[in-house]
Amino acid sequence: MDYLSKISFPYYQIPHTNVSLNKLFFTNQDDSETIRISLSENKSVGEICHQGSKGKDPTSYIENVDGDDKYSFPLLIKVDSKFNKFKLHVSIKPTSGFRDRNLLIVKSTGVENVSAMRELASDAIGSTVDVSKLLCKSLPIEDGVPEFQKLIINDSFDSKTMNDKRVSVSLWDHDPNSDEYNYLLHFSVWIDKTIPEESRENKTKSFEVKHEPKSYSLGDFRREFCFSIEDGPEFRKHLSSLEESVPKMRGHYLTLIEDFRVLESSVRRLTSSKTKIIEGINRIISLNSHLVDAFGFKREFQHTFLRLFDPFEKNINFFFDSVCDNKALTKIMDNIPLPQLETTSQSELLQMKKQFEADSKEYYAWMNKYLANEKERPDSKLLSKRKKFELSKFDYLNQLSKVTNNQYANNLAERLFKFVNLPYNESHPKLLNFKMFSDSANFDLIETNYQIYLFALTRFNSEKYQLRQKIEACQSNEELTTLIRNNNLSYSGSKNSTDSNDRNIDEFVVTKENFDLIFSDVHPPSESHSSDSDISGILFALSGQKNSGWHKEWVVLKDGQLTEYSDWRKGKSPISDPIEIALSSVKAVNHYKRQYCFEILTSSGAKHVFQAFDNDDRNKWVRALHNAGQLVDTKRLEQRFGTTHKKGKKNLGKVLTDFTTKPVVPGNSYDKSVSPVSIVSKDPFSENSYLNFVRSIPDSDNDMCVDCKSTESVEWVSINSLICMCVNCASCHRNIGSHISKVRSLTLDNFSKETEMLLRFVNNRQINAFMEENLTAPRIHAGTDHETRLHFIRNKYVKKKYSAVLPDVNNLLIKSIQQIQVQGEIKAILCGADVNSNIQIKSSNHNENTVVSIFEYSLRKFIEVDTDNAKQKCFILSELLVLNGCTNFGGVKVADTSVGLSEEACDYWRHKSVILNGSS
Repeated sequence: MDYLSKISFPYYQIPHTNVSLNKLFFTNQDDSETIRISLSENKSVGEICHQGSKGKDPTSYIENVDGDDKYSFPLLIKVDSKFNKFKLHVSIKPTSGFRDRNLLIVKSTGVENVSAMRELASDAIGSTVDVSKLLCKSLPIEDGVPEFQKLIINDSFDSKTMNDKRVSVSLWDHDPNSDEYNYLLHFSVWIDKTIPEESRENKTKSFEVKHEPKSYSLGDFRREFCFSIEDGPEFRKHLSSLEESVPKMRGHYLTLIEDFRVLESSVRRLTSSKTKIIEGINRIISLNSHLVDAFGFKREFQHTFLRLFDPFEKNINFFFDSVCDNKALTKIMDNIPLPQLETTSQSELLQMKKQFEADSKEYYAWMNKYLANEKERPDSKLLSKRKKFELSKFDYLNQLSKVTNNQYANNLAERLFKFVNLPYNESHPKLLNFKMFSDSANFDLIETNYQIYLFALTRFNSEKYQLRQKIEACQSNEELTTLIRNNNLSYSGSKNSTDSNDRNIDEFVVTKENFDLIFSDVHPPSESHSSDSDISGILFALSGQKNSGWHKEWVVLKDGQLTEYSDWRKGKSPISDPIEIALSSVKAVNHYKRQYCFEILTSSGAKHVFQAFDNDDRNKWVRALHNAGQLVDTKRLEQRFGTTHKKGKKNLGKVLTDFTTKPVVPGNSYDKSVSPVSIVSKDPFSENSYLNFVRSIPDSDNDMCVDCKSTESVEWVSINSLICMCVNCASCHRNIGSHISKVRSLTLDNFSKETEMLLRFVNNRQINAFMEENLTAPRIHAGTDHETRLHFIRNKYVKKKYSAVLPDVNNLLIKSIQQIQVQGEIKAILCGADVNSNIQIKSSNHNENTVVSIFEYSLRKFIEVDTDNAKQKCFILSELLVLNGCTNFGGVKVADTSVGLSEEACDYWRHKSVILNGSS
């Protein structure tokens, strides 16, 4: 306990008392701020704590000059007059006749001796006395128990009359029959002067910057601690920026060291000059008057004059020795290399740069030959080359980063963060609190934002080296690609981004409790969906006739447009106008000897051929292109092509993907007709909400979350997985992507006819029966943190680690559609069936086979719903295919019955086509 606290709270109680004080609380009117004084068993001060609305504030003291106890207690605790309510935590032991007596709480000012009640009752010496009375018979004390019992007594004082004074509070035992007063205990505090409300507000405002630091978002920290090694213009630009900063940083440190030397020299000159001034003044006084000299002027002048300089010299010497010493600055500067000099001691960074540039040139030249070979080379060879290049990128970027992020620079930053918040010593108000600074365990001295920065900096350096270890441990090219692209130290979101996820990240405030999210691959809770239609990267592209051949390009797909840049290191010079993907067809191909290619055929007939580095990379590009094809900017298209541009124009958003042309044959027999399922029911949602209806499905467990089993806020449904979940798991489902789980609200959203009908089949119990058939990992619960929750949900729905393994899952899908079994269809889809496959069926004359897409086939199967006196056909099997990523629509055309579809099926497809393609 601080020594000041022990000598600042005069407390006395009579020996062998039956009433004793344990704690004392002073509070303001709304109890938002508290001063707590705790006493130990021997009744000395154990703790004094001022807990304000903005955190823990330091305790203030004033000199005790009035009381008899000023020698034992030279200080008094200062209590702001706004804390005019107080709580006495006392222990009371009932004695004989206790219930017939009263307890008096006496608040007095100007009284030195509070042990005589008559003195308190007299106002002869100008005291102010306020008395509160408690009837002992009303106190919640248990009779017949001769032990101390704890009790809290609430009271207050008048802050208008009792302020800017020492106030003594005493407790008395009063017998109303004999009018006898017995003194029990008392204590004293200083009530500070009342500050007018206007002045109080101004005082508060003047300290707002100090006590209410600005909060910073997750986006701010992710941009600060970004370490992306994915090659491209941004990576090369970042390298160039760091290379340019190296000599600048060295120059800044050289200048700072020189300025410190000048300052230290000035301090030494000051010390010499003040001594000479003292000697000069003394000589003048001695010559002028021997009597003044005899008075002791020399000694008094020297003492007073030196007091002008002592605090400054001690404070500045403390800064030189403990905060920012010359040796620390020199060590930092010595760790900053000189890349332009090829000396033995300064060549490490230069050699690393040369090695990186050589590795880069070698890797891309090797990749060009590798991709031009139609024969498959061992993946191990490619993996080895890629690892070497990725590690070379990492090492060079990391070495450049060490210019500002190294042990010496980080230690200096921590000391400076402590210095800017270092208070002055209460015993010596002109001196900084050196002891507090030297206490390494006193991390609270560092303001919150600086603490978060230092925590994040330590974690950032750890995460970097973990990334390097992960690169070395990769066992496949796909794993390495995913690691580099989804590295959790990568962040490309800008401050002014229009992406909803980026905006949400820039609104999520980072605190000491959640700073781990900076280095997590999760996003804070969001109602928005992540974009799956934007991608960028290096691709090989087939050039035209003038400069035929394959060349590296930087290719950017954004907002439905694809742009090619020949200067792949800078990405500033587009080769041609952007390609409108909504007016193009995309197809995965092998181009002569080159694999992993895809071509884009524009509406004008131009063909663009690109080659990815591997099959996984190609699949990501084709999926992104497909999603981009659904983004139709009508105004932009009209501006570029005009409203009359119709020649060769394709249906907007119609992107065709062709990974396989071989049809799946479910059987040799003719597709026997299966009677449609008939549901006789009026619209179940006309009188009941979606939420109540879904929860009322029997044997479904729909009243609890499908993933964490929580029963709170289970108001969300995944319309493509037919499950319902709580709000926390719904946030994770959004984060894994709308192509995996399409989340909707059962209380806020509206549903189309087919989707509304699918709500009848939402069943958590049935889905979990096969989605968690092989669950061995600990399952999540309602209290699981966001990162663990997301990890579990990603494993369950994206990686399907816990799902059942079905040996013939595609035939299960076909059979379920044939028999109009929604439960079987969703089981097949969630267990990995191909929703874009083709099937071969026999035509009605049994002589010919017809190949149709599984979507075309599903349009022949429907559910009939009786509404009033009419029957409606509902194509929920087709809807479920589309919701789960079906894009192979075969030969289906809007309002075309030539493929044997009913008019109702064409009506459904016409409506669906408008949604999918943006045009009818």
